[in-house]
Amino acid sequence: MKVIIPLAGFGSRMRPHTWSRPKPLLHVAGHTIIGHLLDRLAPVTTEEVVFVVGYKGDEIESWIRHHYPHLDSHFVIQEEALGQAHALWLCRDFLGEDEALVAFGDGIVDAYYPAIRDTTADGVCLVQEMEDPRKFGVVAIDEANRITAFIEKPTTDEHRQVIAGIYWFRHGRILRDALDTVIREERKTNGEYYLADAYQVMLQQGTPLEAKPCHYWLDAGNPENILNTNARLLAVGFHSDDLIERSYLEDFTAMPPAFLHASATVNAAVIGPYASIGANVTIKNAIVRNSIIDEGAVIENCILDGALVGQRAQVRGQGVSMFVGDDSIVDSA
Repeated sequence: MKVIIPLAGFGSRMRPHTWSRPKPLLHVAGHTIIGHLLDRLAPVTTEEVVFVVGYKGDEIESWIRHHYPHLDSHFVIQEEALGQAHALWLCRDFLGEDEALVAFGDGIVDAYYPAIRDTTADGVCLVQEMEDPRKFGVVAIDEANRITAFIEKPTTDEHRQVIAGIYWFRHGRILRDALDTVIREERKTNGEYYLADAYQVMLQQGTPLEAKPCHYWLDAGNPENILNTNARLLAVGFHSDDLIERSYLEDFTAMPPAFLHASATVNAAVIGPYASIGANVTIKNAIVRNSIIDEGAVIENCILDGALVGQRAQVRGQGVSMFVGDDSIVDSA
């Protein structure tokens, strides 16, 4: 099975962090966003894995080759921001008779991936039901879970099966041929080629597509969602098992669940719940909860709740909810 992972977005909703780092390399619950996704995809990343990169793509390539050297990785550059369909079209040489799976890297989708091919349909879209689907793309389905339409940001909640960003095709050429049609016919919206148009081409041609539920889909596209994703992952097991024991040895108060890197230093502080503390972080006389503190940051004499603090940033004083970029200094004393 060929796996294609588009990662070429600018991550504008996650600035200022994404001025200095690509969004897939942002940390959540002790790992990067792309790392969490790749770990879940491990059962099906046994052949070629194609990453579509753009802004700071060299950093993504370096990180993946270092942390996942066993992958047969290829990197395709999307030089112009022309949309998701264009990003996949750039990978057309990898789309042939083999099975293909597309996994968008702006979220974390947990599913039993080996079973995604257990269908009589030619394609599968993983979905998650939501009470209010209006901010997302959804599918309309029939009684057999066959997809009848793709709808971008519906105005009602009639269709609640939200697209999770994972797609499987029995043959990669099914996707390739639909993308060729979209590009050839210049089917653009606001200057971009949308993947929904390629799926509509498939439906018009009578390609059977099925919707299947995933275990969970966690969005990591903006500060609020990435904090929610952090909390959810910590709650389902991506926390430090030795947090309580360390709190006794190092003289701080622990409020599980939380992740505390082994190299972090904590003195006279309260950590958690739902805090993720990165490598070489120093925390003194502070309370840190529902926050993500990145590598090398220094937190002193403050209360952080709902904060995202970048690498090597320094926060001192009385901050409560902050979004502090890499290498910044905040002193609110």
